[in-house]
Amino acid sequence: MLHLILSAACLAPLGWRAPADDPADDPAEPAAVFKPDPDWKPLGRSLWLDARSSPRRLILRCRVVFREGPLEHLLCSRGSKEHESILATDAPPTQIHAGLLLTGVEPGGPVRFKPEYKPPHGPPIAAAVRWKDGDEIREADARSWIRDDKTGKQLDIDWVFAGSLLYEDPVTKRTTYAADDGDLITVANFAGSILDLPIISSADDADRFFVAFTERIPPNGTEVQLVLSPRARDKPAAERAPR
Repeated sequence: MLHLILSAACLAPLGWRAPADDPADDPAEPAAVFKPDPDWKPLGRSLWLDARSSPRRLILRCRVVFREGPLEHLLCSRGSKEHESILATDAPPTQIHAGLLLTGVEPGGPVRFKPEYKPPHGPPIAAAVRWKDGDEIREADARSWIRDDKTGKQLDIDWVFAGSLLYEDPVTKRTTYAADDGDLITVANFAGSILDLPIISSADDADRFFVAFTERIPPNGTEVQLVLSPRARDKPAAERAPR
């Protein structure tokens, strides 16, 4: 059901420009540093599709909001969980999901805790960050901003497109997209995550082991382009061309 709803939702924005496409339209938001490429297709506020690249890329505008301490998220919705997320965006969660569909991937499934633990699964997604350092534009693998506090090394596991889930609010009886709570790209397992790590990763304070790689992250408030694209995977041996 979720896949069908968002598959339909992702078709409409291709010819539509969001009325508040630039954060400068919001008096509470600093003027944008990066301007979207004219060839990118706007999918909603702070969100674009680069359909000409191979693989296709989804570009989100976000800002650094947290640089030091334990993490639950790489990216959360603005106004939600900035105290444990490196980046925050005002891009609509449902449109992020729809944009990932437009890159050519389909979601797997979110984490399950009962009757037994099953990790989130789905196609691997590469995540890159771009930001300005003075007059220089810098780029990095988004995983390099996250450190395993036990090993001291950067995150070396790809996020997967788990796809969040739909649930019925017990009070209003309305169907709700779980990622609307802010769990967009997580490093702790949440059933509502759009992108999650395919390993056991706890949100309990005592058991968290991913922290911000502070010295690699630009100052709070820095505008960042987060670029998401399907990770190329090796073909099975039977599909490889003979030598």
